[in-house]
Amino acid sequence: MTITPDIQTGIGAAPSEPRGLVLRIAVKQCDAVAVTLWILVTFVQFRGDELLLYPLALYFAVRAWQRRTEMAWLMARSLPIMLLPLWSMISPLWAVEPMIAFKTSVYLMLTMVICYVIVLSLEPRQILYSVLAATGTVAVLNVLYGLGTGQMVPGLFPHKNMLGTNMVILWTAAVAITLDRGAPRKFRSIGAVLATLSLFLIFKSQSATAIVLAAATAGGVLLASPVLLGKWLRPLRLAAICIALAAVTGLAAWVLANPLGDVVGSTLDALGKDRSMTGRTVLWTYAEDQIREEPLLGVGSGGFWRYDESPLIRKIHEDFYKGSRTTFNFHNSFYEIAVHQGLIGLGMTFVAMVWALGWTLRGAMTLGTIPAIFFLCQAAAVTIRIFAEADFYKPFVLFHMLLWIGALTVMRQIRGLQRERMRAAENHGVSQVRFLPEPD
Repeated sequence: MTITPDIQTGIGAAPSEPRGLVLRIAVKQCDAVAVTLWILVTFVQFRGDELLLYPLALYFAVRAWQRRTEMAWLMARSLPIMLLPLWSMISPLWAVEPMIAFKTSVYLMLTMVICYVIVLSLEPRQILYSVLAATGTVAVLNVLYGLGTGQMVPGLFPHKNMLGTNMVILWTAAVAITLDRGAPRKFRSIGAVLATLSLFLIFKSQSATAIVLAAATAGGVLLASPVLLGKWLRPLRLAAICIALAAVTGLAAWVLANPLGDVVGSTLDALGKDRSMTGRTVLWTYAEDQIREEPLLGVGSGGFWRYDESPLIRKIHEDFYKGSRTTFNFHNSFYEIAVHQGLIGLGMTFVAMVWALGWTLRGAMTLGTIPAIFFLCQAAAVTIRIFAEADFYKPFVLFHMLLWIGALTVMRQIRGLQRERMRAAENHGVSQVRFLPEPD
C-alpha cells in the first residue's frame, strides 16, 4: 500500500507553516480581545462585571503559565517593581486586619502578573489600540447615558474625579494615535474623534486634577513627537533635554525666590481650590501621626480606615461629611502607602517609581516611537497624580497599570535590540574570521 505525499505529510511530518501561522494569529487575536475586555472591565465598574473579570483573570493565569519561562526572565529583570507586592504578601503577619491584607496582596500580585502577560502577548502599538478601544467605548456610552438621563457627570462613574481622571487615559491615547503615522488612517480618524470627546468630558467633570493631567500629557505628546519621531530630528534630542532642564531650573529658581506657600496658594487659586487642597493637608497631618506610631512596618492593608473600631476614623468621616459606608483615604499615595506598608514599603515604592520612570524616559529617547512617547506621558501623569490621590499600587487600577506596562514594554524592546546587535556583531566577527586567508 502506497501513501500519497499529502497523506504522508498529514501523518508523519510536522505541521505545515500556514497552519502554524493561522494558529499564532488566532492566539494573538484572543490575547488582544482579552486585554481589551480586561481594560474595559477595570476602567468602569458595572453590575455583574465579575462574570467577565474572573474568567479573564483565569485566562491570564493560564497564559502566564504557558509563558512562564519568559515571565521568569522578565520578572528577574524588573525586580524593583515587584518589591512592594512581595512585601505586601508577608504583611499579614503583622497587619491589624490579616485577612484583608492577604486578600489585597493576592489581588495586587495578580494585577502585576496581568501586566507581565500583556507585555508578553501584545506589541506596543497593539496595547495602545486596546486602550483606545476599551476607554473609547466607555466614553461613548457615558455620553449616551448622559444624553438619556441628563447626568453627564459623573455618568457611569462613581464621582466626577474618577470620570475626569479616567478620561485622561483616553485623551492621552487618542492624541498619541492621532499623531501616529504608523497607524492606519481610520484609526487616526477615530483617535481624533475620541480625543475631542474625552476633552469634552474632562472639562465637564470640573476636576482640577484631570485638567492639569490633560494639559500635561497633551503637551508632552505634542512636544515630544516632533523631536523624537524621524531620524532627521534625532540630533534635537539633546537640545530637548537641555530645554527641559532649563525649564525645570527656571521653575525651581522662581519657587525659591518666592515663599513656597504663595506659589502653591496662587496655583490653587487659579484652579479654584482652597489652600488646604479641599482638606487634604488636614488628612496628611493625621497620616503623619499614624506613621509615628508604626513607622517601619505600618498597619497593613485595611488596618487604618476601620470605621466601626476606631473613634478617630469616625471623627474624620464626620469632619469631611462622609457616611459610614464611604471608602475614604489620605488623598496622597505616599501617605497611604507609608501608613499601611510602613516606611519600608514607602522606600520600595520610590525604588519602583525611579525604575519605571527611568525606563519609560529611556524608551522615548532611544526608541522614538509613539507608543514609547505615550507611555512616558502616562508615567508623567501618574507621577503628578500620586500627590493628590491614594490609589497608587492598588489592585486593578488601569491608570497605574499602564505605568508598569509601559516600563516593561520599553525594557523588553531595548533588551531585544541589544541582543540582536550582539548577535549581529558576533556573526560579523565569525564571518570575518572565516574568510581570512590561511597563512603560507
